Amino acid sequence: MINLQTVRLRLRLHQPEDGFYQGTRFDRSGVFDSLLYQGTELCGRWFEQYDPCMHDAVCGPAEEFSPVFLPDGRILKIGVGLLLPDVQPYDRFHLYPVADGGIWSMEETDSAMHFRHHLEGFYDYVKTVSLTGESAFEIRHELDAFTPLEGEVYNHNFFTLGKMSVGPSRTLDFPFTPDGTWRAAYDSIAFGLSGLRFSRPLEKGESVFTGNIHEKGSAGMPYRLTLSEGPLQVRISGDVPVLRTVFWSNHRIACPEPYNAFRAIPGKPFRWTVRYEILKSQGR
Repeated sequence: MINLQTVRLRLRLHQPEDGFYQGTRFDRSGVFDSLLYQGTELCGRWFEQYDPCMHDAVCGPAEEFSPVFLPDGRILKIGVGLLLPDVQPYDRFHLYPVADGGIWSMEETDSAMHFRHHLEGFYDYVKTVSLTGESAFEIRHELDAFTPLEGEVYNHNFFTLGKMSVGPSRTLDFPFTPDGTWRAAYDSIAFGLSGLRFSRPLEKGESVFTGNIHEKGSAGMPYRLTLSEGPLQVRISGDVPVLRTVFWSNHRIACPEPYNAFRAIPGKPFRWTVRYEILKSQGR
């Protein structure tokens, strides 16, 4: 286990090959175990049963790249490796056999952890989780491709904010009036003037979903959002355009998922950064 910490904040990260996450959906570099802020666990094991091969056995900020389908039928997943297509069409929830898991290496400093994934003939990918203040950190990425690679990547943001239940105290805010289309006619959640609001707690087995949050009257949105639970807030921002934002929640966790495009060609790496700032009111 890797620990990065300040007086207020502690990040606990797994090594890519320590066995904690063996799924083939999410990027295996820098998988969070927990994020502790002034004694409150903002990210933790939100799932009720743990299985390292479960597709979403990840905590905290967790990133997934869209698959790249190769001419020989194999599937390239950045941060995982080359997968064998034993199920068609591609299903992100399926556990695929890994044909080539690439080579992992790591470098640690006092305030940062660098994870490097080399997949011969395809890419060098470096993900850096770095403390940037007493209550802030960022995730920097650099994708150096040996053959053209492009697709989408998003962050699932598995934040519990100290409370393993989702209801009216959990809010998601944007610096604009949001709009979007819900997957069903929910009586538990709705768009407000500045974000998403729950009207009642979600029950076990219940979930909500929208796949296209955007600024009302516009097709897009800036990479800025705030996830809150009472006086606790996590402000999230990125330096890349947002293609769309997905929101999914069940009774234990509520996850905003901004998507951005990646495109790397030989000699032109693609770089992007996502930043997190954690705030807590003085009265708590």
